Amino acid sequence: MKKIYLAIALITLAVSCEKEEALNPDAVLLGMGGDQWEHTELDDWLYEEFVQPYNIDVKYKWDPYEVNLQKVFVPVDESKVKDLMITTKKVWIHPYEKAGGDDFMKRMGLKRFILVGTLEYNGDTPTAGKAEGGNKITIFNVNTFNKNNPANIGETFSLVHHEFVHTLHQTVLYPEEWLSICSEFYTGSWNATQDNAFRPLGFVSKYSRANASEDFAETIAYILTQGRQNFDAYVNGTVADGAARLRAKETIIVSYFKTAWGINFYETSAGAKNGLVDFVQEAINN
Repeated sequence: MKKIYLAIALITLAVSCEKEEALNPDAVLLGMGGDQWEHTELDDWLYEEFVQPYNIDVKYKWDPYEVNLQKVFVPVDESKVKDLMITTKKVWIHPYEKAGGDDFMKRMGLKRFILVGTLEYNGDTPTAGKAEGGNKITIFNVNTFNKNNPANIGETFSLVHHEFVHTLHQTVLYPEEWLSICSEFYTGSWNATQDNAFRPLGFVSKYSRANASEDFAETIAYILTQGRQNFDAYVNGTVADGAARLRAKETIIVSYFKTAWGINFYETSAGAKNGLVDFVQEAINN
């Protein structure tokens, strides 16, 4: 029996060696040679409009490794990509160029956009987007984007403005005074906040309660995409303590943009329409 087992082992080893010798060292291993995509006119347009002038890469082809592998997603409807990115230039890039100078976004802009067709869900909570390292942003739910709907534009680009604010304050930190305005109300359980509970505390959203940095980004994104008049109405419609906190935040924001970046957040005089908020609102409304 030992001789039989030894014979079988030798035959198996011989076959294995023969198979190894038969491998083609130049062959591309399945799943390890990279994805091959057909180059299209859309790719040329993205290169000319984003890569060349701003060094911004836009990835819209499906790549499961750019998202959470445990979630379910739908790839991007490619007919939506150009509309979304044209709007990106008008609502995000151009306003900062007008307010901060032609080279501002070339120096400071996010450098990588990942587009995904549908929302990401964490339980019942949808995620419209996320950013990594102040450099890369993932935009979910692209397939529902409607360039003719100002509300949809505001919702989508509130995310982009929010994430870009993180880039700004990670470069030049917001004033220390910001930390003391709502410090007692920040919580890791922000998602459990009732819909009518965050406003009286001096916040513009549930997520603002996560921490000071998210509060800073959320408040700025809210004012930029909703406009100064809507922010005034929001503040005037809440309780005195909450309104006072919101006004304190507004004052710091206006000062921060001017001091840190030389940008007028609001118009410099009545009717001038030369502030960052004015430029964003003009783009959304047009």
